[in-house]
Amino acid sequence: MISFLFLVFISGLLLGSFANVCIYRIPRGESIVYPASHCPACNAGIKWYQNIPLISFILLRGKCSSCKASISIQYPLVEFIAGSAFLLIGIRFGLQPLFFSYLLFTLILIIISGIDYFHRVIPDILSYALLGIGLAASVFNPLLGTGWKDRIFSSAAGAAAGALLILFIMVIGKIIFKKEAMGSGDLKLLAAIGAFEGPQKTFTTLVLAAVFGSIVGLALIFNKKIDRKDYMPFGPFLALGAFMNIVLPLSFLNIIFNPF
Repeated sequence: MISFLFLVFISGLLLGSFANVCIYRIPRGESIVYPASHCPACNAGIKWYQNIPLISFILLRGKCSSCKASISIQYPLVEFIAGSAFLLIGIRFGLQPLFFSYLLFTLILIIISGIDYFHRVIPDILSYALLGIGLAASVFNPLLGTGWKDRIFSSAAGAAAGALLILFIMVIGKIIFKKEAMGSGDLKLLAAIGAFEGPQKTFTTLVLAAVFGSIVGLALIFNKKIDRKDYMPFGPFLALGAFMNIVLPLSFLNIIFNPF
């Protein structure tokens, strides 16, 4: 079991490095496979031994070996988050078919979170890919029900619930605040999450995301990092809420609503 979890963690680190490539290139319309990894400051190629997750950043002291430009802390941070998230998925599910679909689910959520955080956009292609995978894998997902028909229905209902919840917030926000409370990217993302989690956990995901987003937002406002009117991307909080719903046997809201 320990060796399995170690391999899962290492795989997470490696795919976290790939996630960094996607976060940087997808919003710029660049290929994620060509050219090879290079320094964004001087375009010097990065050799394989300079691209080892976490370790290379430490050995290079956070600087490019060619031009000595600073390497963003984003790179080791995303790698560590991916490794840790993969480890939690491994602990939660072990080696079973569901394990692989939720690894892919987690990886795409990390990429979406990074892009939304840095670029304020959630690429449709990633949300649609997540939605398709969730619907296709629903037959093998026991978290959605017992029989295959129940699972497919729960997956489709979760996707519909996710879209309708965000649509409702968008309409209410427009009426009350006279501006968009959420974007269409959030709608598509929660629909995709719903395909993996079903309607009940989709609602839980939204509530958890709202709680985490409020806490972070209030902390940033209190420390005068942002203003009340500043836009704060919601995608990372939806991703966090969705991930917590997956790795925890019981969500926080289930415990609150059903304490006995």
